[in-house]
Amino acid sequence: MSNINQTERARLAWAVLADVAKHRGTITYGGLGSRIGVHHRAIRYVLGPIQDYCMESRLPPLTILVVNGSGRPGTGFIAHDTNDLEGGLESVWNYPWSTIENPFDFAAEGISYDQLVTLLTNEPDTSGEIYQKVKSRGIQQILFRDAVRKAYSMRCAFYGVSFPDALDACHIVPWAYATPQQRMDVRNGLLLNPLHHRLFDKAYMTITADYKIVYYDPQSKDGAYTVTETALTVALHNMAMNAPRLQKHRPLAENITLHNKLVGWQFEKSTISR
Repeated sequence: MSNINQTERARLAWAVLADVAKHRGTITYGGLGSRIGVHHRAIRYVLGPIQDYCMESRLPPLTILVVNGSGRPGTGFIAHDTNDLEGGLESVWNYPWSTIENPFDFAAEGISYDQLVTLLTNEPDTSGEIYQKVKSRGIQQILFRDAVRKAYSMRCAFYGVSFPDALDACHIVPWAYATPQQRMDVRNGLLLNPLHHRLFDKAYMTITADYKIVYYDPQSKDGAYTVTETALTVALHNMAMNAPRLQKHRPLAENITLHNKLVGWQFEKSTISR
């Protein structure tokens, strides 16, 4: 399936599903395949990007509309509790899909999702151009996530966790303060497990320009720590983070400096403090 542009197929399927939702209906795998010129057995590859986008963007589960012969979504559907199909369908039917621009419109030019991820990792300087080309913030976030995962070889920068579902792509310079270039640049990304992502965003932890991890309370003065809490915070203080293997993927010093300034970390000679 690698030579087929599933993103272009997702663009076509999105338009069909939005129309089906407007008319409060459902559509079979075969029916959707017929509408977009795809064999029904290959429809699961088309629905994946749409489901991922809806989940990332916290939209109703549009792919719930695609059903098998028994009138239920297939086994790959994970965007909503299948014990509450009626509620899921109502949320989709009632959503104003016509107000959303097709998030896969960029694929009309023949560009595939995989090609964009490859560009973001092979040529990080192209991230600003890709940001301008891909209009949907949800797709931008997904592309950034997958590019950062690739750059970090699916390994948490702080703790080495490698479970795919337990890895977040974290912006160093937050989205609200980032330039178009920084918003999709792997050099403005850290791959972190959810706990360390939260601690980083909330300024309990940070990194230095030479990729050292810093914790705000290295002397454990701020209350009692359990053994687990110590291992996840204090023990990491001043340790080298798991930086990407390739230099071109590593966080830029200016991004780290701006992050630390924005969240209140201050450099004092060779140390850093809050």
